[in-house]
Amino acid sequence: MSFKIKGMKELERKLSQLSNSAKSLEGTNEVPLVELFSSVFMRKNTKFTSFEEFADNSSFDFTDLNSIPEKSLDQFVGETTKFSKWEEMLTKASEEWTLKQLGL
Repeated sequence: MSFKIKGMKELERKLSQLSNSAKSLEGTNEVPLVELFSSVFMRKNTKFTSFEEFADNSSFDFTDLNSIPEKSLDQFVGETTKFSKWEEMLTKASEEWTLKQLGL
């Protein structure tokens, strides 16, 4: 007894695309904050419609993240987003960006 499975070529094509996308993400990626924190992400998770609006409403210079006091940034994030800390917000945005790049 045998049977035919339809759609295997399509599945193979999609898996190949996923593999190629994953290869392009290997290593370190530099992603602009406005791309990482898309307007969809910002509307869903913050009081703001864009990362620019988020930054403008803060007292921080996001061109130099290392100069921003972590506790102050965490407090701003906790007051204006669904996250309690900047690192949590950054991690979630990174996860969503990666999934989008993979086409998932």
